[in-house]
Amino acid sequence: MSFSGVYVPVITPFDEAGHVDVKQLSHVVEVLLTNGVDGVVAVGTTGEAYALTFDERHHVISAVVKQVAGRVPVLAGVGGMSTHEAIDQAGLAKRLGCDGLMLAAPAYVLPTPHELAVHVQKVVKSVGMATVLYDYPARTGVPFGVDTLDELVDNDLIQGIKEASGDLSRIETLGGRYGDKLQLICGADADSNVFMDSGATCWIGGMANALPKAHAGIMNAETRTEAHAAVLPLLEYIESGRYIAKTKALMSILGLDVTDVRGPLLPATEEEFAALRGLVEQAGDWAPRLV
Repeated sequence: MSFSGVYVPVITPFDEAGHVDVKQLSHVVEVLLTNGVDGVVAVGTTGEAYALTFDERHHVISAVVKQVAGRVPVLAGVGGMSTHEAIDQAGLAKRLGCDGLMLAAPAYVLPTPHELAVHVQKVVKSVGMATVLYDYPARTGVPFGVDTLDELVDNDLIQGIKEASGDLSRIETLGGRYGDKLQLICGADADSNVFMDSGATCWIGGMANALPKAHAGIMNAETRTEAHAAVLPLLEYIESGRYIAKTKALMSILGLDVTDVRGPLLPATEEEFAALRGLVEQAGDWAPRLV
């Protein structure tokens, strides 16, 4: 499986009672497809997967797969704080018709590099699905370092890595060490232009929920400089903290009512809304309404 273009780890809308709003989720997915995204990731970090029950994961993945209806690839996020939990999540993704997995390290556990490699191998083997690793040590506590990747890179099902460590030197390190064996996928927002200038051809970006046009523009070499400069203040502001609440607030400003988040997170404040509105105005045509 080759990953290209903008993949969006879709948000999970909640209704006023705090339940997953499947109808609104389907609408959000359709709006994103209409705006040209190239793939969708269900139950990722931006989808607040860590706060969903297993049944809710089922509802979310089912809704996404049904709405996409084969038009673009669908990946399912897999976390889990134990190997058996991650295997259960991967099995659900396969049963519901996903095209692949986005597999993060188990948070809180702090496995050694070898333990992490064994964990990944067992999860991938359990379903036999194309897999993107998700390197986000700020959230999981452990990186997908070269000691781990050296054990995984010859597994044909492990096809890419979403690099969200914040260490831009990893772009050169991973490309030089693994070449075509492991596709480097942009997992950055503010630094996305660096990935694209380095030859990355896929971006899994949470802010694509709100800014699909700008994401596509940054991926295009002809419009990259203009698009990146226009939305960089937005990207930096959202990356500075409260990412999910701000992303949902931005979507709401641009026409999709999805402000609610699940505790312990809190919705965006009036001050955050005001700041986002100002930055949207600065971004101009690169931050159009989501219709």
